[in-house]
Amino acid sequence: MLLALLQRYSLKLVFALTLLLGLQIPNFLQQYEIRLDSHYIEAKNQLNAYQRLADRYFSGNLQALISTHKNDPKKLFQDEALVVEDLVNRVHYLQTQKDSLNVTLTKRLLFLAGQVNSPLFHETRVNYQAEIILNKNAISVGLVCALISSLLLEFVFFIFAAGLKKFSFPRKSKPAEL
Repeated sequence: MLLALLQRYSLKLVFALTLLLGLQIPNFLQQYEIRLDSHYIEAKNQLNAYQRLADRYFSGNLQALISTHKNDPKKLFQDEALVVEDLVNRVHYLQTQKDSLNVTLTKRLLFLAGQVNSPLFHETRVNYQAEIILNKNAISVGLVCALISSLLLEFVFFIFAAGLKKFSFPRKSKPAEL
């Protein structure tokens, strides 16, 4: 009886907690996307200054600008070429990240799960503002998380109960009355 009570309330608690957690996942994804867009816009704006120079002196060929700086005898221009090259690579990387998020919610969430060790994920986590946003994505993810965690806990209780039955001690029977 105590085990059944513990099981019932544990399941309710786990369901409620994982529902609340699941409701946060789409909001976290949205904040990640906003942060990604901000980094992309910043990098793109920085690159535009070099692109204007490439437009002016190299018919818009940014690689020609980089090559010219790399081949310049002055170390300053060689180092600047590396800065511009890094900026081009950063814009390309951020654009690839943005393109990876132009898919269904499930694929976006899987992509986000793969970014757990990235600096942008860490930055989003550190600055995350929890909110309860009840849209269809949040409700769907919340319910799926809650159902999966409840089923897993139910399975753990089942295994535990089966283990108790296996190791239960036989009841002492009363001696027969004469």
